[in-house]
Amino acid sequence: MVTKLRKFIKSLSKYMLAYDIVMAILSISVIFGLVIETKLELTDFELTVIDCFVNLAWAIFCIDYMVRLIIAKNRLLFIRKNIIDLIAIISFGTLFQGSRAIKIIRLLYIFKAFAYLNRIYERIISIIKTNDFDHILWFTLGVIFIGAVSISFVDGLDMGDALWWSFVTTATVGYGDIAPHSIGGRLIAVFLMIIGIGFLSTLTGTISAFFIHHVRANKKVTYKDEEIERVIDKLNNFDALSTDDLNQMFSVLKALKENT
Repeated sequence: MVTKLRKFIKSLSKYMLAYDIVMAILSISVIFGLVIETKLELTDFELTVIDCFVNLAWAIFCIDYMVRLIIAKNRLLFIRKNIIDLIAIISFGTLFQGSRAIKIIRLLYIFKAFAYLNRIYERIISIIKTNDFDHILWFTLGVIFIGAVSISFVDGLDMGDALWWSFVTTATVGYGDIAPHSIGGRLIAVFLMIIGIGFLSTLTGTISAFFIHHVRANKKVTYKDEEIERVIDKLNNFDALSTDDLNQMFSVLKALKENT
């Protein structure tokens, strides 16, 4: 039974990235719901809706943890490595049910959310390091900070407004709530816009490259695929090929065709 479950989970490995993203969204939603429940005065119906959602999320987290525990080859090692996840699935809601006077304690559910956000941390790091995007990210953040300091001196903005303006301008959002009035401020804005356009283009390309690499890594490569890839590589340097090379490639392709 466990072996079949392991094989089934392994067959779904190409969907693991999408699964982790869904779990991350669910985790963020749990945090958002719990913060609203704790900070705002809600009606009984609204509280009930949030409670149902949190309990549903907790059930999903429990199932996820139990499945991973069952298919783990070394379960004791799995528990030790995923102790945060184990703490996260403890149902604090059951322990404190009906105690609205201390509903702050229900924020302990946030452990669940952060436990699953932690699971996609490595994915995020992988995306950031794709095509050396981490260097571009730090450069852009540095430019945003320098732009904020510059506009604060040129147009006399306080540092909070300057950082907000610099970030919005680099993101090419342009809310318009804060705008430069001097020529120097406008030049700074143009510079930030150019950097922002380049950054967003690179970000899009990096995410695309990561997903393409992920799909290729999970794709089963057959002997036929490898041989065809070799032929394509050789054809890319067509001028350097001899007649014998072409005959050899033809023989390989013919043999592959006959075996299909």
